[in-house]
Amino acid sequence: MHRVGVQGQKMSPLILHDPVYGDVIFTEPLFVDLYHTDAVQRLAAIYQGGITAFIKPERATTRLAHCLGVAALLRLLGANPVEQAAGLLHDVPHTAFSHVVDFVFPNHAHTYHEEHREVMLEHSEIPAICARHGLDWRYVAEAENFALLEQPLPWLCADRLDYFLRDGTVDIGAFSAPAAHALLAHLRVWDGHIVVDDLDAARWLGEQFIHLDDVCWCSVQEVGWYAVMAQALRAALKDGLIVEADFAGTDVALFERVRASEDPDIQRWLALLRPDVDFVRDPVHPDLLALPKVRTVDPPVLVDGRAIPLSHLDTAFAQRRAAYIAGKQGEWPLRIHRITA
Repeated sequence: MHRVGVQGQKMSPLILHDPVYGDVIFTEPLFVDLYHTDAVQRLAAIYQGGITAFIKPERATTRLAHCLGVAALLRLLGANPVEQAAGLLHDVPHTAFSHVVDFVFPNHAHTYHEEHREVMLEHSEIPAICARHGLDWRYVAEAENFALLEQPLPWLCADRLDYFLRDGTVDIGAFSAPAAHALLAHLRVWDGHIVVDDLDAARWLGEQFIHLDDVCWCSVQEVGWYAVMAQALRAALKDGLIVEADFAGTDVALFERVRASEDPDIQRWLALLRPDVDFVRDPVHPDLLALPKVRTVDPPVLVDGRAIPLSHLDTAFAQRRAAYIAGKQGEWPLRIHRITA
């Protein structure tokens, strides 16, 4: 279980007891200051799995646990304190229900939180704290400024690796903690980027990432639940029950407001958020449309002083990855399917 302990006063070291990385101690005043801000603490009330966490209680990882994990992984990889702080902050702009917002306001890249980053941060305590430490908050809050923290798909980065390791071991149980630790032992920083120093470890990572995307992040059921919640939220916006600014709140607060509605359309959608409701991709008789994000990685493998993408070393993996992406990308027409016991 993820736990954080703080010894003594606010400026004492921050001790992280993490299920993926073990005990990690953050001593830098910048990091500890930022951790205690309301903006960062709000992430304890934002689930990593969005609406799925309300349907499957095992998906209880929060954005705060993930951000601390990203910072811990960056520390493990030797990142400097500013990049570790950037890792802590990188998900602060996330809205309630995380990526559900990208279904409410559809966009192919699922980047609503990134596009609204400045609005979410500029009135928080973060700019003043960064200034006190001699830093420009916009620089620290821009994850793309830090090569170990953030990279575009399909490259490796601390953000992508932490949610893979955390979801895979803690929430979903797709693989064991020893398997995660074995991968961590093969991660290296080479030319400023994260690479894998062993072909078999890279192959395991690439295949397991596809598996997790298929059964979790881009599964038909999870995408369907996101699309259903988006329909309820769009109806609530249309009714004036909520406004777009309410997405800056927390999951439970926003969910309670929507569930309190007497609008039959909203209640019809909410009634589908159950484990026994599944979805089928059906272009002929769809009930709703969804625009999911397909996630795969192509791990760079360190071979004879060069970082070579796994797909260049393993033709079978390259073909499997390409076929998987082709089968998932694009808009999905979904038909609601109730599973009978």
